[in-house]
Amino acid sequence: MKLLIFEYATASGIDDPEIFLEGRSMLEALLADFRDFDVEFLLSERFADMDIGAGFRPSIIGDLDEWLQENLEGFDACMFIAAEEGMELYRLTRIIEKSGVLLLGSSGDAVRTCSDKRLTYRALDGRVPLIGTYEPEEIVDVPSRLIVKPADGVACQGIRIIEPGDVPDLSGDLIIQDFIEGESVSVSLLSDGERALPLSLNRQDIIMAGSELEYSGGSAPVDHEMREDAFTVARRAVESIPGLRGYVGVDLILADEPYVVEINSRITTPYIGLRRVAEANLGHLILESVLGRLPSGVKFNGTASFRKGTDGMIVEVNEGFRGY
Repeated sequence: MKLLIFEYATASGIDDPEIFLEGRSMLEALLADFRDFDVEFLLSERFADMDIGAGFRPSIIGDLDEWLQENLEGFDACMFIAAEEGMELYRLTRIIEKSGVLLLGSSGDAVRTCSDKRLTYRALDGRVPLIGTYEPEEIVDVPSRLIVKPADGVACQGIRIIEPGDVPDLSGDLIIQDFIEGESVSVSLLSDGERALPLSLNRQDIIMAGSELEYSGGSAPVDHEMREDAFTVARRAVESIPGLRGYVGVDLILADEPYVVEINSRITTPYIGLRRVAEANLGHLILESVLGRLPSGVKFNGTASFRKGTDGMIVEVNEGFRGY
């Protein structure tokens, strides 16, 4: 199988530290997991001197869209990393789907739903616990603590907290949600488009910077008294949206019960830690899942923490911990 792998920021020349460090680390992780495949990966000419270090020689490109349009037909399959912001994940998914190349990820329809939090909540309404969500015009005053976020936001980008009595600026494509006190976690899953298998519960390290939230890393897998409840809710959420395939991440708040925050129809940051402690090759399991073959389970021999460093994500492994 001839496989194309790319990550949006490094292939497009976007030097945004908010996404670049995680994107580069996830690209390196995927290349390492598929080192036994016939792989080609892409780098923008802006990053032509970057050392990815997986033993593959990159194809140095100019415009990403043009390159894909001209070269996709030469591959059997494609796996890529991109964010939902600005519908980039959806746009690239549709380009690959139209080419007829096997996409090692979610369908365009599923990505479209998960890229817009309004569509996500409509699809999940009545199926899983959801956070109270409002449109800007519904907020006449601020009676309690609320969270404001972009409808197509990624991680903590653009998220801010407003306090009772504030007169917030609610212009733009925003949604407003109740602020729920609880623990920020995510669940990593594999899905074949219909069935989902929870792999791990992951802790999210989120810090407050003034009134804004910042994601700085996390740990995976972790134990928690609500772990099985979180798995049940995450699995139900993923299975509620047909076409979610491969690796999927579900963000949750653990409070009186697990509340779904969003679904990421793509590889998420915990992957770089999980692959270091998994007994199986997670990249290969993504491929198998897209082909309709879910594993019975995945064992982890340790836990990994990950945080942002100067050139990428720093991963530390505790092999003394028996994973789940």
